[in-house]
Amino acid sequence: MKKIINLFLALVVIFSLTACGEKNNSEAAGSEKPETSSAPETSSAPETSKEQESTAASGYFEFDDDGTTVRGLTEEGMTQTVLVVPAQTKAFMGFSFDECSVEEVSFEADHDLDIGDVFSAAPNLKKVTLPAELSVIPDSAFSNCEGLESIVIPAGVTRIEAWAFNYCESLKEVTFAGTKCEVIGEYAFSDCALEEVVLPEGLKTVEDSAFNFCEQLVSITFPSTIESIAGHVCNGESLTEIHFAPGVENVTIDPFAFMTRTSEITVYIAKDSWMDQNQSSWNVGFGAIVYE
Repeated sequence: MKKIINLFLALVVIFSLTACGEKNNSEAAGSEKPETSSAPETSSAPETSKEQESTAASGYFEFDDDGTTVRGLTEEGMTQTVLVVPAQTKAFMGFSFDECSVEEVSFEADHDLDIGDVFSAAPNLKKVTLPAELSVIPDSAFSNCEGLESIVIPAGVTRIEAWAFNYCESLKEVTFAGTKCEVIGEYAFSDCALEEVVLPEGLKTVEDSAFNFCEQLVSITFPSTIESIAGHVCNGESLTEIHFAPGVENVTIDPFAFMTRTSEITVYIAKDSWMDQNQSSWNVGFGAIVYE
């Protein structure tokens, strides 16, 4: 009988120890779960993704030995419809987008660089977002881009050179983001589909034929800073009104600035302004002068 009682007590002790061990293991496992779930896995994900995108973008371009001059696109880059120009790019040399599939181009960085005529005659190009600190839009930079529909001139641009956007037959809208642009070169926007143009404060000179043959251009507005409007600036058949901002002084308008259209154009000026008081010095035969 005594042996049976001792055996029974031993079983009870073993059972109790087993139950406690399972409980402790369960509590330990539960206590470890929050530590596992709180690991900062997501904090590095955006950085990795951004680096991967940048690396992929660079993989579409071929660089000179200096690592900053683009001299072409890789075979894979030629097939892309959207391209982001890598941040290290400072110039393009001996290369154009005219033989690739690209429809949209933007820049990874906003610093100034030499874009040359890399976009000229690109047949599929529809949209370009230029870097904010770009200082010059060079000669023939976008000429013959037949699919380009609109362009924003960055705030840093000081000059748009000759032929920059000529023969952009779908270009309906140009927007100036800043007030640093002082010169629009000859034929810069000739033969475009522009309908209305508001030129930026800060602009001083519009050179010969800058908006010539823009057959859909109805209205153009000149800023208070304008000083010179050259010959043949616009002879489009649709131009009917010109607006001059208050504050214009001593502006020189070439007698042939608007060719045979002059007598059909209404000019809008501010009453009692310099232009109002000196009409004989700038009025080259406009159809009507109206105050606004």
